[in-house]
Amino acid sequence: MLCEQSWLQTLATAAGIRPPPWRYTKMNKTRRISDHWLRTILTALYERREVTRAQIVRSTQLNVASVSLALKHLLSRGVILRIGTLQSTGGRRREVLKLNAEAGYFVTADLEGESLRFAVTNLVGDIRYRWAEDIEIGKCLDIDRVADGVQRLLDKLDHLERPRVIAVGISCPGYVEEGAHVSAVNLGWTRVPLLARLRKRISLPIFLEGSGRIAALAERWLGVAKNSDNFVYVVFGAGVGLSGFIDGKLLRGFKGLGGELGHITIDPDAQERCNCGKQGCLEAIVSSSSVVRQYLASKGHGHEMLPRARLADVFEAARRGDSLAQSVLDRMQEALTSALSFVTIVLSPEVIVLGGDLTSGEDLLLPRIREGVLRNIPVSLRRPCEVKMSALGLDIGLKGAASLAFHESMHDPKLLREICRPPLERHS
Repeated sequence: MLCEQSWLQTLATAAGIRPPPWRYTKMNKTRRISDHWLRTILTALYERREVTRAQIVRSTQLNVASVSLALKHLLSRGVILRIGTLQSTGGRRREVLKLNAEAGYFVTADLEGESLRFAVTNLVGDIRYRWAEDIEIGKCLDIDRVADGVQRLLDKLDHLERPRVIAVGISCPGYVEEGAHVSAVNLGWTRVPLLARLRKRISLPIFLEGSGRIAALAERWLGVAKNSDNFVYVVFGAGVGLSGFIDGKLLRGFKGLGGELGHITIDPDAQERCNCGKQGCLEAIVSSSSVVRQYLASKGHGHEMLPRARLADVFEAARRGDSLAQSVLDRMQEALTSALSFVTIVLSPEVIVLGGDLTSGEDLLLPRIREGVLRNIPVSLRRPCEVKMSALGLDIGLKGAASLAFHESMHDPKLLREICRPPLERHS
């Protein structure tokens, strides 16, 4: 082989052609780092936070040589860190590795609720800076206010932090069609081309998803459903929405319109009329505003008190022994239990996570919901299923948007390589 290469190089030189760097090319082929290796290993570190090399090999199913080469590459660039060692039963100490949280940043925005919320997070979703401003529910929101909020946070970063920002993640209420157009009653939007409009103002890559699915992403990667391939997340607020993962895939439905749990008919004889126009919808009985309205009506109060009351006030009244509050919550629990029983029978999740306004009533509702769901499922169809409350609090939208940005960046070759560059090299 060496003689053949030497003969070819001699001919090339005589013809005035620069010979190819045979050994250099061969060395490059053996040392090439696959994007698949990097993506798989970084995702495993993101989900488990602290791992050994052996655990990475087992969880990624990559061979030992590929893992060693990729880890050497990531360690040399400061994307992952050695944080200690463990004593092996065989006597050899094992390295413990973790992602360098400060190796990259994301800017996130949560448009759900009565305010616009913005944050800068590090690579693993910890919030570094935040900012919020109130909005008027139902009034058409100017998209420039979203772009201004993102830019305001970018301006807050210093000359060492700004080059670390990889992408922007945004959590939106309502429907997000094909990842670009948003229809949200609370924002006064109907098929607004949010992604295209923001890209005119913001030079960073932008990833957009509905708030329900954002919450599911946060729960799977950071919350109580961590690493579960089959779970549903049910959020309570102005409406009732469902999202989750089935067989490891994000539940979307045709054109992304799946998950409207609030509009299943749970009580055809109910007097309450839903915002969709139907009677007996789950949302008309158990949404935050509906429960508050029922409680105020039972106390003889009119709608004038509705803007000042919250679901947490009803929970607090029930804790004080208010029988009317307890009666309203009994009805809420029964309707919710029936709906979750349907979900359990149809989708067979490992975990049901309850979030949003319901979390402030965990002590009053969670034990009864668990018992009711189990009771409503036929014995022949019962299987292990946990019902849990979300522990991510009000930051679930911001943290979920950071998780979205991280995982989408993993599947973009350019952004993946950007994350794997040393932070100081990005700055220079």
